[in-house]
Amino acid sequence: MKRIGIERRGPIFAGLLAATVFLAGCTDKAADKPVAPPPPPPAAAAPSPAAAPAPVVAPTPIPTPKTIPLSVQGVSPAGLTVRVKGIEIGADATVLDVSVSFANRIDGSTMLAMADTFLEDEGKGRLQIKRPDDNRNLALRQGQTMEGQLVFMGAVSPHTKKLRLVFNEGYQEDNIIAPGLSMDLPLQ
Repeated sequence: MKRIGIERRGPIFAGLLAATVFLAGCTDKAADKPVAPPPPPPAAAAPSPAAAPAPVVAPTPIPTPKTIPLSVQGVSPAGLTVRVKGIEIGADATVLDVSVSFANRIDGSTMLAMADTFLEDEGKGRLQIKRPDDNRNLALRQGQTMEGQLVFMGAVSPHTKKLRLVFNEGYQEDNIIAPGLSMDLPLQ
């Protein structure tokens, strides 16, 4: 049997052992005394108007997207045909369900968003299109039809009765590269 003593552990161990023995022999005399309960709170005075609690504000509910079926078609002399089949008005975006075709015997492709493309309300407020990363100008090849959704950043006022969809603002309707096209979309 091997004997382990304090002298083998070193002076630090000896100091810790002595401190532990010393502390074990100490007792807290205050802990033996009964503790008095805390005094009762002072009587509450009538609250003053300035000290009235703040009203509780309920969180604003997020509106449910509103979907409106549509059947609106626009055609440009350059060969672009746009059909809007529906619109979804959300809290952060307005989404158009569309079918877009391009048929032109002169040019092989066209662009729907080479220039400003947006939705405009009656007060001239504009919601710009969210351009897809893989097709920034919304290019469309000759003979191709694109089915999908166009996303416009922002919400439409609930009082809006009509929107105007604008492709390539400032361009002529017969521009083959980027035809200008404007369509009214009734929301009633």
